[in-house]
Amino acid sequence: MDLTIVGCGYLGLALAERLQLRRPQLRLTLTTTTSERLEQLSPLADRVQVCDATDPAQLLDALRQSSSAVFCLGPKGDRQVDTNGYRHTFVDSFRCLMSLLPQLPNLRQIVYTSSCSVYGDAQGGWVDEETPAEPGRGHGDVLLESEQLLSGISDRRVCILRLGALYGPGRELDRRLRGLAGVERPGNGASYSNWLHVADAAGALEAALDGEWIGVVNVVNDEPIRLRDLVGKSLQRQGLAPVHWLGHDEPGSAGRRIRNTRLKQLGYELQHPNVDQSGVFSASQVP
Repeated sequence: MDLTIVGCGYLGLALAERLQLRRPQLRLTLTTTTSERLEQLSPLADRVQVCDATDPAQLLDALRQSSSAVFCLGPKGDRQVDTNGYRHTFVDSFRCLMSLLPQLPNLRQIVYTSSCSVYGDAQGGWVDEETPAEPGRGHGDVLLESEQLLSGISDRRVCILRLGALYGPGRELDRRLRGLAGVERPGNGASYSNWLHVADAAGALEAALDGEWIGVVNVVNDEPIRLRDLVGKSLQRQGLAPVHWLGHDEPGSAGRRIRNTRLKQLGYELQHPNVDQSGVFSASQVP
């Protein structure tokens, strides 16, 4: 298998490091949007290149030798909070990919790391891959549009992994949450979040490639956790004052609890089935 990882941020880098350790014979291409990272990435792959996935020439060059591609896209800079930036990063990239597919006959497998945020708020209820995605307007809406573009590709094997909030080395929960010690917060902290250790995200990506998974798969750990419990355990562990919750949460803010049944049916065994209470924090947006 010849593989390209498009986007080597937190997760893309973790996948590249995993594959370099476990499968050094794999012919691997890595892309980054900044030339400053070429030196860091070059020991992990046969080919490393700067690539804006919305640029047809750059994306074609990145994919031309590969039979499989993993898209670990992520906005940078102010795109973290800007919906138009999200649309450029995700939707425009996959429109570019679709335009190039006739020139990529050897690319048979596409895996995309999406987010559980596409489900929107389920009032604290359980959801699975059969639950209609209703993200509303914003980042989740853009990610769902990206999924729909890929789902329309009929002549390749396409797998969409909907990930929980990533945590792991370098994203310390305690450091992020200690600033909440003793402060007043709106709501009652009853909303659910769904988490995933970065090692399991990378492991599921490798399993998806090896097993040639198709369709949507939720990739989360076994235990959704309420915000007040997550924050409370972290502050207690650090010997800090608890948050003072001011009242009831607003309607539509209870979150959702994500089932990972299909992930297990496909044979993936989680290394970290619960949130690691030694404490590593996820991405800035908690699905």
